[in-house]
Amino acid sequence: MDTKNLVTFKTILETGSFQGAARKLSYAQSTVTAQIQQLEQELNVKLFDKIGRKITLTQAGNDLLPAIDQMLDTYHSMKNYSNNKNELRGELHIAIPESLLTYRMQSILKQFYEKAPNVKLYLKTLNCYKIPYEIENGYADIGIYYDVNKKGEHIVNKKIWSHSISIIAGAQKDAAALNFSEANKNFATSFLSNDSQSIYQKHFERMIKESNITFDHRIEAGSIESIKRCVINDLGIAVFPTFVFEEELENQLIQKIPSPLDRQKIDTIYSYNQKRWMSPNLKYFIELLDSSAEDFE
Repeated sequence: MDTKNLVTFKTILETGSFQGAARKLSYAQSTVTAQIQQLEQELNVKLFDKIGRKITLTQAGNDLLPAIDQMLDTYHSMKNYSNNKNELRGELHIAIPESLLTYRMQSILKQFYEKAPNVKLYLKTLNCYKIPYEIENGYADIGIYYDVNKKGEHIVNKKIWSHSISIIAGAQKDAAALNFSEANKNFATSFLSNDSQSIYQKHFERMIKESNITFDHRIEAGSIESIKRCVINDLGIAVFPTFVFEEELENQLIQKIPSPLDRQKIDTIYSYNQKRWMSPNLKYFIELLDSSAEDFE
């Protein structure tokens, strides 16, 4: 059985389509189709159903998934067995939200790259509520994300950092007009967001709902950096972990607005699946995370 066919099978699950798998693996789509057909012939089962444009696992495919995961883990273990112990090779798949990747992980990634330049890193930015699924199903080797209290049977979670949450406005904004300690208010400004399902925005939404606070407008932006530019130019306010805005606060481009969220903390954890083989790459990366485990705030 060709392990490339198994990798293609898992990539289809990860990307959600034959076309997505072909793009990620740099194959022609016909190659992906041929590989799956060969795998289905070898196993004597049908692995996927296609309903419209949606690809779903058949019951047989779902039943065989744990065995395929185990075979791939064994293959990666054997492939890395003869590697020089002082030289890290292969791949490492990391699932992480944008804010942590951009503003907290750069020094750790640099350390890892300096020690392991031959390891191919795959960084997948996801909402924190989706990352446990990636770890549970083997789509990522490790997840670094804000703790959203989602547990898995075989998932190991470890806290590494704790962060405060801040409401941020432009430096020229009248902070007195944004009193979050008073209830039943409408603020004549916009609320800027790039992920309504983020854990910190959920805390914010709960706070304003309890106080019956509303805004004139809500603006969805594509990235945290674009939101920063909007806040600096007084287009609205935003809420993020405080470390995201450290540089802008220090340079007095923006200001922190007091609120009950000042008492709220969110934890960053890392997670991995203890049933899967722990590669030397993953072990070293965890060592770097553990050595950085301190309260940044």
